[in-house]
Amino acid sequence: MIHFLRSLLVSLCLLAALPAPSTAQDMRAAAVVNDEVISVFDLEMRTRLAIASTGQRDTPDLRKQILPQVLRTLIDERIQSQEAARLGIEVGDDEVDGAIAQIAAHNGMSAENFAQMLKSRGILPQTLRDQVKTEILWQKLVARRLRPSVQITEDEIDDEVARITSSQGGLQRQLAEIFLSVDTAQEEDQVRENAQRIYDQLRAGAKFSALAREFSESATAAQGGILGWVPEGRMPDEVEAALAQMRPGTVSPPIRSLSGYHIVYLQDVRRVTAGDVTLNLKQVLFPLPEVATEEQRQAALASAAEASKRIDSCASADDVAKSLGAPGSGDLGTVKQADLPPTVRQAVTPLKIGQPSPPVAVNGGLAVLIVCDRQQNGIDRDRIEQQLTNERLDMLVRRYLRDLRRSANVDIRI
Repeated sequence: MIHFLRSLLVSLCLLAALPAPSTAQDMRAAAVVNDEVISVFDLEMRTRLAIASTGQRDTPDLRKQILPQVLRTLIDERIQSQEAARLGIEVGDDEVDGAIAQIAAHNGMSAENFAQMLKSRGILPQTLRDQVKTEILWQKLVARRLRPSVQITEDEIDDEVARITSSQGGLQRQLAEIFLSVDTAQEEDQVRENAQRIYDQLRAGAKFSALAREFSESATAAQGGILGWVPEGRMPDEVEAALAQMRPGTVSPPIRSLSGYHIVYLQDVRRVTAGDVTLNLKQVLFPLPEVATEEQRQAALASAAEASKRIDSCASADDVAKSLGAPGSGDLGTVKQADLPPTVRQAVTPLKIGQPSPPVAVNGGLAVLIVCDRQQNGIDRDRIEQQLTNERLDMLVRRYLRDLRRSANVDIRI
């Protein structure tokens, strides 16, 4: 959300001054969240911020469109701040001041001038402070309560590296998304309508990134919904089916998946070009004569299958080869994956480090192959670990907020 706020000033400067807030400062309840009131005035201020962020003209029709989702966002923020309070998590005024000062400095202004700019557009600076404070509270809560439970193993990184390697020549799509969750059957209609309203705003010219920052419930919201280059088959099945029918530069209508509604922006499509993948291989070889009998082939196949079952690392391969009497086994050194025979390349591409292949026909017999190391230009294991961490954490955050919503007592009064 702070990323959204950094871009807010530019949008504000493009708008004509919004009407000043009512002098009566209507404090009627728009909703009550666990006995805490969200006033009509609170809703009005956040609606003005939302309109400003998208750069659209403030009209009664636009307000009617976005108000339900703005209210949902405010309800979520109250639930988040209440949970942070329950856990004893606090945010000091200096932290909020610092965050707002960074936003102002990013736009070449002092915090005081930035506050004046908000006032001139009919938005109380306290509205911004409340929004920033809640974001910091939630970030602290996630870091303290959920982040320690996310541990990405080397095997998971190896799996992702193997998946990337096996997708060479495959399709990738550059995507951004807006995601709205559906937690209960009772809110299905409301969320669908909210998603449709967002889609209508996009068709009317609103910026996708601005709406994603303001309304998306995905962890990508702070980056304007950007997912980056996503391999074919990685998105939910329903989204994949829609993407297959889309052209670059287009936005999908709301797509219902098991977890909620997705609005997807297909920015570009590309084929993955093969990189220089190098493998350090070891083999356990069971030789066969050039003209082997069926009995010899079956014996070699049984020995190779036994070796594949018993090998659990590159280190254990030599001992298994010795125990099974497999002469000619050992290191094959470092080779380029692209230079391997097709059957061998197909066998080793999906393997994790230290995992044995099934028996493979090679020159001279049957072999069990083990990848002892894999290197590829452009593959950054640290970046992969961070991506996997973000995906896992996003899933945990969604579940946590879903559970909080279900346990909250929310009374909407408008």
